[in-house]
Amino acid sequence: MWFPARLAALTTLAVAATQAMPVFAQEPEERKIGIDRRDGRLFVSLGLQDLLRAQDAQRLLSGFTSRVLVRVAVVRPDSPEPVAQTIRHTEIVYDLWDEKFRVRRFEAGGKVETREASTASEAIDLATALVAFPVVSLDRLEPGVAYRLNVRADLNPISQELLADVRRWLARPSARGRMGSGDSFFGSFVSIFVNPRIDESERQLRLVSQSWVEPTR
Repeated sequence: MWFPARLAALTTLAVAATQAMPVFAQEPEERKIGIDRRDGRLFVSLGLQDLLRAQDAQRLLSGFTSRVLVRVAVVRPDSPEPVAQTIRHTEIVYDLWDEKFRVRRFEAGGKVETREASTASEAIDLATALVAFPVVSLDRLEPGVAYRLNVRADLNPISQELLADVRRWLARPSARGRMGSGDSFFGSFVSIFVNPRIDESERQLRLVSQSWVEPTR
């Protein structure tokens, strides 16, 4: 005999199983990205708040850590190899005692920044909005050449090996922004933009920027 409670439990399990199934990625969306040049570097500004959904905002209140990993690559349309690449890893934790969100952002070169947020929306903004985010030194870009950005954002990367690679790279990025032979994950950086399956994170967002021609300096 079927009881409502048992039926509800089975429904919950079915939904969880569906959510855990591999999800196929869509083609990268083209999105306008703000570009600024100053102090010898290229900075970009971009909002990635749509990586998280309403249920994710509610889950932030659980007290468990949520992670956002953003990867940015500068590429030339005529070459599959990135000119430069960088990442930002963010952790969001809700302090149940203080009733505040603590957002820790880890960037290349070992830079760590901790911010507080009073709402889930504010915490999501801190984790997903790239505001004047440094990407590459201008001396790496050739005047008169066209470039664009490939961007990938992941919610809660699952692979512990990936997270270990991220932490290692953040603490020790190479001087030219290129990975050595031992950094297998970032050595195949380009492939993460064309991989048809999302199998190492809960959700993925892939974007490409508008193309631009680097001005003469």
